[in-house]
Amino acid sequence: MYKKIRNKITLVLLTLVLAMNFSCETTELEILENPNRLTTDQANIDFFLNNVQLALLELLEGDPADNGALYEQGMELTRITHMAGPTYANAYLTTAFDPQWRAVYSRALPDIRALVPQAEAQALYTHVGISKVLEAFMMMTLVDYFGDVPYSQATQPLEFENPKLDSGAEIYTKMEALLNEAIVDFEKEEFAKPSNDLFYGGDEDKWIKLANTLKLRIYVQTRLVDANAASKINTLIAADNFIKEEADDFQFQFSSVDNNPDSRHPEFSLNFDNGTGEYMSTSYMKWMVADDDKTYEDPRWRYYFYRQTDVNTNDPNEQSCITQSEPPHFTSEDIFCNIQNSKTGLSGFWGRIHGDADGIPPDRALRTAYGAYPVGAQPDDDSTKSITGRTIGLRGAGISPIMLSSFVDFMLAETALEINTTGDARTYLENGMRKSIAKVQGFITLTGVTITPTDDYVNDVLALYDATTTDDEKLEIIVREYFIALFGNGMEAYNTYRRTGQPRLQQTEVKDPGDFIRSFFYPDAGVTTNNQIDQKPDQSVKVFWDNNPNGFIN
Repeated sequence: MYKKIRNKITLVLLTLVLAMNFSCETTELEILENPNRLTTDQANIDFFLNNVQLALLELLEGDPADNGALYEQGMELTRITHMAGPTYANAYLTTAFDPQWRAVYSRALPDIRALVPQAEAQALYTHVGISKVLEAFMMMTLVDYFGDVPYSQATQPLEFENPKLDSGAEIYTKMEALLNEAIVDFEKEEFAKPSNDLFYGGDEDKWIKLANTLKLRIYVQTRLVDANAASKINTLIAADNFIKEEADDFQFQFSSVDNNPDSRHPEFSLNFDNGTGEYMSTSYMKWMVADDDKTYEDPRWRYYFYRQTDVNTNDPNEQSCITQSEPPHFTSEDIFCNIQNSKTGLSGFWGRIHGDADGIPPDRALRTAYGAYPVGAQPDDDSTKSITGRTIGLRGAGISPIMLSSFVDFMLAETALEINTTGDARTYLENGMRKSIAKVQGFITLTGVTITPTDDYVNDVLALYDATTTDDEKLEIIVREYFIALFGNGMEAYNTYRRTGQPRLQQTEVKDPGDFIRSFFYPDAGVTTNNQIDQKPDQSVKVFWDNNPNGFIN
């Protein structure tokens, strides 16, 4: 009986529902909008801007769960940090840059396309200008690493399911125009500033300086293929509105918060949560503490590195590569295994040579680790204790040094020497060194240890510069000092190395590692989802601004 009553009630209710539905207009059944879905015109513009800024950081620095960021790979290729190798062909998987590719094409560009028209409609011109500057920077970066990439048809999936590749030269031209647009936007009267400008706090003057500095970067980068590069640079120098002081540095400040979300420098979490995970480059450490041409050690090394041991590395029984023999193709200038500070006698600079992909011994507690700058770890105070845990030093509250005032001086030193732009190369070199040293030493207080006075180091380098007899020798000194200032930013080092062929870098572990990576393979995330992208035959394919010959660098 109960079942019969329940079935009758169900039938009555179903009849009522159907009657109500048929009494409505049939067009209401065709509504395609989900009333619970937030549309782009309803979203907070600050949320879009926040996501674009974080996408830039993922492109450059990665995140705590991903170490395939562009800065890291650039530092490895230029011997600033250790590259496993042993050959360039097998050094990096084609999936290595998938997160970075998605950060631009799945996050940043779609959000910028949604943000700009809404912000313009609300007179939020600072939001617009910031978005355009970041878009220009990200697209130029993709060109620098991969060459021709999608742009003009990107983020239009309904019209262009498989967007074509635009030439790197065309993209650079469009990005210069975009930077000029951004400068105009910053000069407009805006309704309100962004509440979450993670870089300059809504200061339009600083954003304009950055935009002009990125234009300078374009002209420096393209000087080999643009006969007008010198005049363009001179115009910028005459206008005198670019990054020249530390207060205008374009950098991101990480925090010491390690969960929800992890906001520390990505290299900190990768290297200190579970013990030191990487090797420092022996040749780079030699530049800092054992350069035979210099009288003084570099005043920045204690901020860059932390020694976990003070073993005498001249004793073969205490070297990390005791089971290996020095490659026969190495010369007396090449460093194998670890090094000793030739200026002070300090030991414990425990690293690896370029391309060393041999097995990992139990030496996590012995390897030289990242120091305080820029990853926010521990400066070297001669304690030489093994470091473990996430509470050391600045606890990850480091920075991402994206475009610093010192970098600008080194770029101008290069162009003054190479294409006779306004200014003196030697003066720019001196300014770049002094600004870099001041920034690094101001990062954290370090007392009780001996540090080379800035004047002694700078005058030492300038004396070497004055003693040169050719422009190539002068350029090598400029670029080597630039590389030292670039610790933490491998992208500018990678670009400069391909552009100048300087400085001379250490041999690789194997005699023939293959062709140097002139541009990376396209990420799988691009190739497998876009039939317009054919994978490169190899990594010797050059980007448009690199017209140097094959075999130019190793």
